[in-house]
Amino acid sequence: MRNNLLLIGLVNLCLGANAYALSPEQFTSLEYHVNTGVGKTLPYGANKLTPDFKEAFDFIKFDDDISIKLVTYIDTPNRAFKAKDINIRVREHVTKPRKSKITIKLRADHPEGFGDISRYRKAEIDYTNGKAAYSVSYDVPYSPADINVKDVDYEQVFKILKKNKAIWSIIGDTYEANKNDLAQTIVMRTHGWEGSMNDRRYDDIEVDFQLWTPYYRQPRITFTEFSFKGSAGSQERLEQAYEYLFEQVNAVNLGQGHQGSKTNATFEMSNAFK
Repeated sequence: MRNNLLLIGLVNLCLGANAYALSPEQFTSLEYHVNTGVGKTLPYGANKLTPDFKEAFDFIKFDDDISIKLVTYIDTPNRAFKAKDINIRVREHVTKPRKSKITIKLRADHPEGFGDISRYRKAEIDYTNGKAAYSVSYDVPYSPADINVKDVDYEQVFKILKKNKAIWSIIGDTYEANKNDLAQTIVMRTHGWEGSMNDRRYDDIEVDFQLWTPYYRQPRITFTEFSFKGSAGSQERLEQAYEYLFEQVNAVNLGQGHQGSKTNATFEMSNAFK
Protein backbone atom coordinates (compact mmCIF):
# COMPACT_ATOMS: atom_id res chain seq x y z
CA MET A 1 0.00 0.00 0.00
CA ARG A 2 2.72 2.45 1.03
CA ASN A 3 4.76 1.71 -2.08
CA ASN A 4 1.77 2.53 -4.28
CA LEU A 5 1.27 5.88 -2.55
CA LEU A 6 4.95 6.74 -2.79
CA LEU A 7 4.92 5.88 -6.48
CA ILE A 8 1.99 8.22 -7.01
CA GLY A 9 3.91 10.97 -5.25
CA LEU A 10 7.04 10.43 -7.34
CA VAL A 11 5.07 10.51 -10.59
CA ASN A 12 3.41 13.75 -9.54
CA LEU A 13 6.72 15.40 -8.67
CA CYS A 14 8.04 14.52 -12.13
CA LEU A 15 5.24 16.42 -13.86
CA GLY A 16 6.26 19.87 -15.11
CA ALA A 17 4.58 22.91 -13.60
CA ASN A 18 4.62 25.18 -16.65
CA ALA A 19 2.10 23.34 -18.83
CA TYR A 20 -0.94 24.11 -16.69
CA ALA A 21 -2.23 26.46 -14.01
CA LEU A 22 -1.80 24.09 -11.07
CA SER A 23 1.38 22.18 -10.31
CA PRO A 24 1.55 19.05 -8.14
CA GLU A 25 3.21 21.14 -5.43
CA GLN A 26 0.07 23.24 -5.07
CA PHE A 27 -1.87 20.23 -3.80
CA THR A 28 -0.82 20.84 -0.22
CA SER A 29 -3.76 19.18 1.54
CA LEU A 30 -3.91 15.38 1.81
CA GLU A 31 -6.90 13.39 3.04
CA TYR A 32 -6.93 9.64 3.68
CA HIS A 33 -10.09 7.51 3.79
CA VAL A 34 -10.70 4.00 5.07
CA ASN A 35 -14.15 2.58 4.34
CA THR A 36 -15.59 0.21 6.89
CA GLY A 37 -18.61 -1.78 7.88
CA VAL A 38 -19.91 -1.55 11.44
CA GLY A 39 -22.02 -4.71 11.58
CA LYS A 40 -24.38 -4.64 14.56
CA THR A 41 -22.12 -2.45 16.66
CA LEU A 42 -24.19 0.62 15.69
CA PRO A 43 -27.93 0.94 15.06
CA TYR A 44 -29.13 2.50 11.82
CA GLY A 45 -28.65 6.27 11.88
CA ALA A 46 -26.91 6.14 15.27
CA ASN A 47 -26.60 9.49 17.03
CA LYS A 48 -24.10 8.24 19.59
CA LEU A 49 -21.28 5.73 19.60
CA THR A 50 -22.16 2.54 21.42
CA PRO A 51 -19.88 0.57 23.78
CA ASP A 52 -19.90 -2.26 21.20
CA PHE A 53 -18.57 0.09 18.51
CA LYS A 54 -15.88 1.52 20.79
CA GLU A 55 -14.82 -1.99 21.77
CA ALA A 56 -14.64 -3.18 18.16
CA PHE A 57 -12.55 -0.17 17.11
CA ASP A 58 -10.62 0.15 20.36
CA PHE A 59 -7.47 1.39 18.61
CA ILE A 60 -9.14 4.82 18.42
CA LYS A 61 -10.22 6.93 21.38
CA PHE A 62 -13.32 8.91 20.44
CA ASP A 63 -14.82 12.09 21.83
CA ASP A 64 -18.52 11.79 22.61
CA ASP A 65 -19.45 15.11 20.98
CA ILE A 66 -21.38 14.60 17.75
CA SER A 67 -21.26 16.78 14.65
CA ILE A 68 -24.44 16.71 12.54
CA LYS A 69 -24.68 18.00 8.98
CA LEU A 70 -27.27 17.82 6.20
CA VAL A 71 -25.95 17.51 2.66
CA THR A 72 -27.53 17.80 -0.78
CA TYR A 73 -26.10 18.29 -4.28
CA ILE A 74 -27.35 20.35 -7.22
CA ASP A 75 -27.16 19.53 -10.93
CA THR A 76 -29.48 18.99 -13.89
CA PRO A 77 -31.09 15.61 -14.65
CA ASN A 78 -28.64 15.15 -17.54
CA ARG A 79 -25.73 16.15 -15.24
CA ALA A 80 -24.62 19.30 -17.06
CA PHE A 81 -22.26 20.28 -14.25
CA LYS A 82 -20.78 16.80 -13.87
CA ALA A 83 -19.99 16.87 -17.60
CA LYS A 84 -17.56 19.65 -16.71
CA ASP A 85 -16.28 17.82 -13.60
CA ILE A 86 -18.08 20.25 -11.29
CA ASN A 87 -19.92 19.28 -8.10
CA ILE A 88 -22.15 21.75 -6.26
CA ARG A 89 -22.86 20.85 -2.64
CA VAL A 90 -25.07 22.62 -0.12
CA ARG A 91 -24.20 21.57 3.41
CA GLU A 92 -26.00 22.76 6.53
CA HIS A 93 -23.98 22.36 9.71
CA VAL A 94 -26.77 21.55 12.14
CA THR A 95 -24.65 21.64 15.31
CA LYS A 96 -22.75 24.78 14.22
CA PRO A 97 -25.02 26.65 11.76
CA ARG A 98 -22.46 29.43 11.16
CA LYS A 99 -20.27 26.79 9.48
CA SER A 100 -22.88 26.02 6.81
CA LYS A 101 -21.44 26.41 3.33
CA ILE A 102 -21.97 25.98 -0.38
CA THR A 103 -19.03 24.17 -1.95
CA ILE A 104 -17.99 24.14 -5.58
CA LYS A 105 -15.61 21.24 -6.14
CA LEU A 106 -13.72 20.52 -9.33
CA ARG A 107 -12.28 17.07 -9.93
CA ALA A 108 -9.60 15.78 -12.26
CA ASP A 109 -7.39 12.73 -12.62
CA HIS A 110 -4.23 14.85 -12.72
CA PRO A 111 -3.24 18.43 -11.79
CA GLU A 112 -3.15 19.48 -15.46
CA GLY A 113 -6.89 18.77 -15.73
CA PHE A 114 -7.96 21.92 -13.90
CA GLY A 115 -7.07 24.56 -16.44
CA ASP A 116 -6.70 28.20 -15.48
CA ILE A 117 -8.28 28.71 -12.05
CA SER A 118 -7.53 31.02 -9.16
CA ARG A 119 -8.57 32.01 -5.64
CA TYR A 120 -9.60 28.47 -4.73
CA ARG A 121 -9.80 27.55 -1.06
CA LYS A 122 -8.14 24.15 -1.16
CA ALA A 123 -6.23 21.94 -3.59
CA GLU A 124 -6.45 18.43 -2.19
CA ILE A 125 -5.47 14.86 -2.93
CA ASP A 126 -7.84 12.20 -1.54
CA TYR A 127 -6.42 8.73 -1.01
CA THR A 128 -8.89 5.85 -0.79
CA ASN A 129 -7.55 2.29 -0.92
CA GLY A 130 -4.25 3.67 -2.20
CA LYS A 131 -5.79 5.52 -5.16
CA ALA A 132 -5.32 9.27 -5.55
CA ALA A 133 -8.08 11.66 -6.62
CA TYR A 134 -7.44 15.37 -7.17
CA SER A 135 -9.87 18.13 -6.29
CA VAL A 136 -9.96 21.90 -6.03
CA SER A 137 -12.70 23.50 -3.98
CA TYR A 138 -14.29 26.85 -3.27
CA ASP A 139 -16.38 27.39 -0.13
CA VAL A 140 -18.99 30.10 0.32
CA PRO A 141 -20.72 30.48 3.71
CA TYR A 142 -24.47 30.85 3.93
CA SER A 143 -27.13 31.10 6.59
CA PRO A 144 -29.64 28.24 7.01
CA ALA A 145 -32.21 31.02 7.46
CA ASP A 146 -31.67 31.91 3.78
CA ILE A 147 -31.48 28.42 2.26
CA ASN A 148 -33.46 25.35 3.30
CA VAL A 149 -31.26 22.38 2.47
CA LYS A 150 -34.33 20.12 2.31
CA ASP A 151 -36.00 22.28 -0.36
CA VAL A 152 -33.29 24.30 -2.04
CA ASP A 153 -34.03 27.70 -3.55
CA TYR A 154 -31.72 27.40 -6.57
CA GLU A 155 -31.98 31.07 -7.49
CA GLN A 156 -30.82 32.05 -4.01
CA VAL A 157 -27.90 29.60 -4.11
CA PHE A 158 -26.59 30.93 -7.40
CA LYS A 159 -27.22 34.53 -6.36
CA ILE A 160 -24.80 33.91 -3.50
CA LEU A 161 -22.28 32.16 -5.75
CA LYS A 162 -22.40 34.94 -8.34
CA LYS A 163 -20.78 37.32 -5.87
CA ASN A 164 -17.54 35.34 -6.17
CA LYS A 165 -15.94 36.16 -9.53
CA ALA A 166 -13.64 33.13 -9.55
CA ILE A 167 -16.55 30.76 -8.92
CA TRP A 168 -18.81 32.44 -11.44
CA SER A 169 -16.16 32.21 -14.17
CA ILE A 170 -16.32 28.43 -13.68
CA ILE A 171 -20.05 27.81 -13.31
CA GLY A 172 -21.77 30.90 -14.76
CA ASP A 173 -22.21 29.75 -18.37
CA THR A 174 -23.45 26.30 -17.38
CA TYR A 175 -25.91 27.83 -14.92
CA GLU A 176 -27.32 30.32 -17.45
CA ALA A 177 -27.81 27.54 -20.01
CA ASN A 178 -29.51 25.19 -17.54
CA LYS A 179 -31.07 27.32 -14.79
CA ASN A 180 -34.59 26.14 -15.59
CA ASP A 181 -33.66 22.46 -15.25
CA LEU A 182 -31.92 22.36 -11.86
CA ALA A 183 -32.66 19.62 -9.36
CA GLN A 184 -31.28 18.50 -6.02
CA THR A 185 -30.37 15.06 -4.75
CA ILE A 186 -31.89 13.40 -1.74
CA VAL A 187 -30.67 14.91 1.52
CA MET A 188 -28.04 12.93 3.37
CA ARG A 189 -27.56 13.25 7.11
CA THR A 190 -23.99 12.90 8.36
CA HIS A 191 -23.15 12.07 11.94
CA GLY A 192 -19.50 12.55 12.80
CA TRP A 193 -17.19 12.02 15.75
CA GLU A 194 -13.56 12.98 16.29
CA GLY A 195 -10.92 10.86 17.92
CA SER A 196 -7.26 9.93 17.93
CA MET A 197 -5.32 6.72 17.42
CA ASN A 198 -4.08 5.05 20.58
CA ASP A 199 -0.77 4.21 18.95
CA ARG A 200 1.72 6.76 20.29
CA ARG A 201 3.33 7.14 16.86
CA TYR A 202 0.16 8.71 15.49
CA ASP A 203 -1.79 9.94 18.51
CA ASP A 204 -1.47 13.58 17.40
CA ILE A 205 -3.43 12.89 14.17
CA GLU A 206 -7.14 13.67 14.44
CA VAL A 207 -9.29 10.86 13.06
CA ASP A 208 -12.89 11.44 11.98
CA PHE A 209 -15.55 8.76 11.86
CA GLN A 210 -18.55 9.58 9.67
CA LEU A 211 -21.86 7.82 9.29
CA TRP A 212 -24.03 8.87 6.32
CA THR A 213 -27.70 7.93 5.96
CA PRO A 214 -30.53 9.39 3.88
CA TYR A 215 -32.36 12.04 5.93
CA TYR A 216 -35.76 10.50 5.19
CA ARG A 217 -34.35 6.97 5.67
CA GLN A 218 -35.16 5.96 2.10
CA PRO A 219 -33.41 4.05 0.72
CA ARG A 220 -32.23 2.40 3.91
CA ILE A 221 -28.50 2.50 3.35
CA THR A 222 -25.47 3.48 5.43
CA PHE A 223 -22.03 4.77 4.43
CA THR A 224 -19.32 4.67 7.10
CA GLU A 225 -15.67 5.63 6.98
CA PHE A 226 -12.65 6.78 8.96
CA SER A 227 -10.59 9.65 7.63
CA PHE A 228 -7.81 12.02 8.57
CA LYS A 229 -6.07 15.00 7.00
CA GLY A 230 -2.61 16.46 6.88
CA SER A 231 -0.20 18.55 4.87
CA ALA A 232 1.91 17.36 1.96
CA GLY A 233 5.03 18.18 3.97
CA SER A 234 4.20 15.25 6.28
CA GLN A 235 3.20 12.83 3.53
CA GLU A 236 5.56 9.98 4.45
CA ARG A 237 4.35 9.90 8.04
CA LEU A 238 0.72 10.25 6.99
CA GLU A 239 1.10 7.26 4.67
CA GLN A 240 2.47 5.23 7.55
CA ALA A 241 -0.50 6.26 9.68
CA TYR A 242 -2.83 5.32 6.82
CA GLU A 243 -1.29 1.87 6.54
CA TYR A 244 -1.72 1.36 10.28
CA LEU A 245 -5.34 2.55 10.28
CA PHE A 246 -6.18 0.48 7.18
CA GLU A 247 -4.76 -2.67 8.75
CA GLN A 248 -6.49 -2.10 12.09
CA VAL A 249 -9.91 -1.37 10.55
CA ASN A 250 -9.79 -4.41 8.31
CA ALA A 251 -8.62 -6.64 11.17
CA VAL A 252 -11.95 -5.88 12.87
CA ASN A 253 -13.46 -7.81 9.96
CA LEU A 254 -16.86 -6.10 9.77
CA GLY A 255 -16.54 -5.57 6.03
CA GLN A 256 -15.33 -2.57 4.05
CA GLY A 257 -18.77 -1.01 3.73
CA HIS A 258 -19.67 1.17 0.76
CA GLN A 259 -16.94 1.46 -1.85
CA GLY A 260 -16.62 4.39 -4.20
CA SER A 261 -17.78 7.99 -4.13
CA LYS A 262 -20.51 8.96 -1.65
CA THR A 263 -21.37 11.84 -3.97
CA ASN A 264 -21.96 9.53 -6.93
CA ALA A 265 -23.95 7.14 -4.76
CA THR A 266 -26.17 10.01 -3.56
CA PHE A 267 -26.95 11.00 -7.15
CA GLU A 268 -27.69 7.37 -8.06
CA MET A 269 -30.21 7.10 -5.22
CA SER A 270 -32.03 10.30 -6.26
CA ASN A 271 -35.09 10.00 -8.48
CA ALA A 272 -34.45 13.37 -10.13
CA PHE A 273 -31.30 11.98 -11.73
CA LYS A 274 -32.52 8.55 -12.87
